[in-house]
Amino acid sequence: MVITKVVEFAPRLLQATLTRAPASFTTAVIERLFNQVFKADLDQGSFDFLTDRWAAIEVRDLALKFTVSVQQQQQKTRFNIASSVAAPDVSMRVDWPALLQLSTQQVDPDTLFFRRKLLLTGDTELGLQIKNLLDTIELQERLPGPCYRLLSEFSNQTNRVKALT
Repeated sequence: MVITKVVEFAPRLLQATLTRAPASFTTAVIERLFNQVFKADLDQGSFDFLTDRWAAIEVRDLALKFTVSVQQQQQKTRFNIASSVAAPDVSMRVDWPALLQLSTQQVDPDTLFFRRKLLLTGDTELGLQIKNLLDTIELQERLPGPCYRLLSEFSNQTNRVKALT
């Protein structure tokens, strides 16, 4: 029951936190997280197609918006996260429950796209490259076990709560 209450209030708590935190802090945290979680993929060149191109990501119900690009810095490939750019190449919009399902691979990106839970605008080829790459990455192998299990439980509980409403 406790996890159900946490799931119900998590989006509001995250939204309140994100709206109060400085954008520079939020983008720094996201940048560090992305560079750590996807380090092996960056080293292998899996994200090279995103070099000097920008993808805007919006998690609507959390009021979270940021842009992501890949850049070469000191002979290393790294993610560069900004709060916004003037004209991103592609924009992706998703809600918290769909993001949880996507990140825990309980649903594939195509399903979310066709259910209109994952919206893409702009350069659709770039958007499809991102979507296809995300479909192959298993966060279960990259995140600490307890963290991944918590995300999975949040996703399961979010689906149960939504089914009851």
